Amino acid sequence: MPAAPPIAFVVTCEHGGNRVPRRYARWFRGGERLLASHRGWDPGALTIARALARALRAPLVASTVSRLVVELNRSPRHPQLFSDLMRAAPADVREAAFNEVYVPHRRRVEALVRRSVARGRFVVHIASHSFTPVLRGRVRRTDVGLLYDPGRRHESALCVAWQRALRARAPGSSVRRNHPYRGTSDGLTRALRRRFGDTRYAGIELEVNQRRLRATSIARWQRLLVASLVDALAAIGGPRSGVNAARRPGPARRGDSREAA
Repeated sequence: MPAAPPIAFVVTCEHGGNRVPRRYARWFRGGERLLASHRGWDPGALTIARALARALRAPLVASTVSRLVVELNRSPRHPQLFSDLMRAAPADVREAAFNEVYVPHRRRVEALVRRSVARGRFVVHIASHSFTPVLRGRVRRTDVGLLYDPGRRHESALCVAWQRALRARAPGSSVRRNHPYRGTSDGLTRALRRRFGDTRYAGIELEVNQRRLRATSIARWQRLLVASLVDALAAIGGPRSGVNAARRPGPARRGDSREAA
């Protein structure tokens, strides 16, 4: 059996901040509370993304523009691409946000994946997100969710192994697959799956409960998530999985971090 292709990592964070660029600020007057809420961004997700990128020596593509300006994790025709605040703006304003924020992020991520695939590498893409502990009055007790497409063999193998490794390192924690959302829902990873086959690309959305990402516990969960991912990649490494063991944590390569301003 031929050797498995070398692995390449890409880390992204679509909702790393709640910044509103000046040209769109007028449409957000009075919306400060909304921007500060989970609807405006994913608190802690960028911190986790940076830790993963450092450990895996991977490029990081992240945005600190609020998802309320334009939703980077939705397809261009999705009805929730723009928030109610932006839908009140003229069409040319929405088009500007799409071209200035959405398109560069999507193109940068796809270019990284395409470049690695062209070099004969298998790409593992980790998209870092977080979710609110309470939604519509319902408490969400899951600590970590791993979202993937069950129909893609390598994504399934990696998420099963990551779940097992994280549970081993954090006994008693609630680690679930395809929860609190489904990995096949509209989003960046699904769009990339349509362009890159199962033998070349695995897209995993990491969802961490924001209660675990508060100041007193975020450092611990950074370490747990990084160490368990390395454990998982090592466990499934080899030609049958198409994924080699991850390199041990080390400093990021110079120029690898590409965060949106």
